[in-house]
Amino acid sequence: MDNLKLAYYDSKFESQFLRSTGMSFQDFFSEIMEKRYPEDFTRIRPWGNVGDRKCDGYLSSKKTLFQVYAPNEMTMAEAIAKIDVDFHDALPFWNNYISSWIFVHNSRQGLSADVKKKLESLKTEEPIMNIVEWGYGEIRNEVLQLSEFELGSLLGAAPSNRIMTQLRYEDIRSVLINVARQESSIEGVIKPVPGNKINHNSLSKNVETMLSSGMRKSNQVRNFFKEHKDPRYGDRITAAYNKKYNELKEQILDPDLIFYELQNFTAGETRSTPEIECAILAILAYFFEECEIFEEPPIKENLLR
Repeated sequence: MDNLKLAYYDSKFESQFLRSTGMSFQDFFSEIMEKRYPEDFTRIRPWGNVGDRKCDGYLSSKKTLFQVYAPNEMTMAEAIAKIDVDFHDALPFWNNYISSWIFVHNSRQGLSADVKKKLESLKTEEPIMNIVEWGYGEIRNEVLQLSEFELGSLLGAAPSNRIMTQLRYEDIRSVLINVARQESSIEGVIKPVPGNKINHNSLSKNVETMLSSGMRKSNQVRNFFKEHKDPRYGDRITAAYNKKYNELKEQILDPDLIFYELQNFTAGETRSTPEIECAILAILAYFFEECEIFEEPPIKENLLR
């Protein structure tokens, strides 16, 4: 797997992890585990009035029970109470079939001290039980051990360096048509981008890899605008990006998440093939270089680089 494809899958996982809440996160986790441990992991669903017996997933070979949480969507008291009830109610039913209990959560920032203390208290109560937490890092590790085929099935078609070198005008055109449909007034001035813009915006290595690869074909995007029969076509697209970026910025999102949302914005309804994904990266690389998506470093910072 080349570095572009790996960076794409890694960032796509992060995007989906950050966007998933509640039941959507539980489904995402279960899909990962079903692909990682086929014929071993079982997704448990509620049944009638007995529910799911306080188990969201079960790994038979290791007698491991998974309970999935979204702690940031609860109050502290609710989260701690739920952990206590889920753990103690699970033990009588699963007693002979459980050696590990795993607390799975979707908090990218980590756990609160109170939740961590509660989990440590459970370890003291049940010293022979293996009680651990799985968050972003642990789930990411499971994802990156999937085969390339399963990664594609989970996260969609990925761009590659080989496909990027073969990118055609038509691929770029089909994506830009979707962006052109966005309603925007023509505004903003296209400016050159300082070379340290990635660091200034705290973008990750994965995003840097994707933008660097896209820049290999950003000239095709530039030429496409120059040769378009409507001389203001590029201005309308630029305005659409300015508007979308400012909307995302106002939400105070993580810089990488803003990039992922711009990928979705660029894709529209066309996201389906590696060629389209390469075109999306080429377009974003062009606008990263030429217009105001993400912030320019201060002039002083440019002079010091």
